[in-house]
Amino acid sequence: MKKILLWTIAALVAVPIGLSAADSKPLALFSFEKPEDLQCLHIDGGMKESMKTDLSSENCTTGRNCLKVTFPDDSWAEVLFVKFPADWSGYNALKMDIFNPAALNVGILFQGADADAGFSKEAPFGEREKRVSSGGMLKPGKNTLVFPLVYDKPFDLKHVKMWSLSNITRPKGLALYIDNIRLESVKPEDLE
Repeated sequence: MKKILLWTIAALVAVPIGLSAADSKPLALFSFEKPEDLQCLHIDGGMKESMKTDLSSENCTTGRNCLKVTFPDDSWAEVLFVKFPADWSGYNALKMDIFNPAALNVGILFQGADADAGFSKEAPFGEREKRVSSGGMLKPGKNTLVFPLVYDKPFDLKHVKMWSLSNITRPKGLALYIDNIRLESVKPEDLE
């Protein structure tokens, strides 16, 4: 009986030790299934008036729809996400599925702003120099991008207020299909 009790206690103590950050469940931020899901977006940049965001049934990875972002020309523009759960502290990566129909690689930039990023009337999405950023490269076709949530300057993952996705490479008429945006805890080696 004493051995059974010791094994039971050892098993109960070992369970929390055996769990890692990679065991936490992903948190879905956006899957773009309904027209109302587009209300979480703002467009900013040089040609923001002619940039389009729509729901599309093409190139989805979850559900029936995804976000289609069309960049009208070779100007810089960004899609700002402003309505989402603010506490990202249980995760170390932002992941998203993006389909690139272009026949060339497309560079994109992820930027995040926490509550201390200088939000004001003059800077409604935070001051750019106070944002954190990570870059990524989209190959032609299906991509799953992983943006590490670790930065070389302070960034409060408990109070994320805004994040954006912009095009670095700017082919005219570029359309990207974005789906299944989520937070995950991944193994450190998967962040490199």
